[in-house]
Amino acid sequence: MMMLGMALAPGADKPSPVCEAHSGPNTGALVELYTSEGCSSCPPADRWLARLAASANPRDLSLLAFHVDYWDEIGWPDRFAQRAFTLRQSQRVRAGGSTTIYTPQVMLSSQLGLRWNQPAQVAAAIAAIQRRRATLSLQLRTRPESGRWLVELDALPTAGAAGAGQMYLALYEDDLSSNVRAGENEGATLHHERVVRGLWGPWPVSAKGGATRQLRVTPPPTAKTGKLGLTAFVQDPRTGETLQALSLPLETCATSLP
Repeated sequence: MMMLGMALAPGADKPSPVCEAHSGPNTGALVELYTSEGCSSCPPADRWLARLAASANPRDLSLLAFHVDYWDEIGWPDRFAQRAFTLRQSQRVRAGGSTTIYTPQVMLSSQLGLRWNQPAQVAAAIAAIQRRRATLSLQLRTRPESGRWLVELDALPTAGAAGAGQMYLALYEDDLSSNVRAGENEGATLHHERVVRGLWGPWPVSAKGGATRQLRVTPPPTAKTGKLGLTAFVQDPRTGETLQALSLPLETCATSLP
């Protein structure tokens, strides 16, 4: 559920819109795609993720494309890649008891080796997670503030359920493209959705008290504000299991960003 309200920012002459989203009674699924513009087998996986994103309900299914940097050395530096995303991929793999990282790699909760080219298998795995009763609820609120976003996150254990974990916030951008001039995809025009432009956390989530966090998020200078979105999620660091995930497209508020 997403709501649009009005709140008066300190010192503002007129109210700024507040976007708000709440998780449901079941667990929201989070699909993580580790990809690179330098990898010739990645564009089909990128297109697959884009098709999922086109029909995803942001309360039930979140999708994030993490561009890694270890392909940059073959001649095409991926402008969306971050070393932090490569480290995250390695950490997730180690938590699953493996040491092998590759692209494109699809992760869904503690499942690290789903095949994007077997969509029925992925759809079944997503549906199984979405049927689980949530052990945590998430609330995500944001409003535009002087070229950035004021974001408030709340994670609360549900009645009678333990939900300790780590909370993250990702800023993603849709409708991105690159004309690749070197590397394995030389000459191709690549299109991307749900590209992670920033990742914050982890913040501890208590099994009893949950967690609350407020932060200000500044988009990259080249970002299109109408194509941005936020994803909040909580994961168990020991197993990689996603306890809850929730997304909030910012298109509703973007027209009011100063």
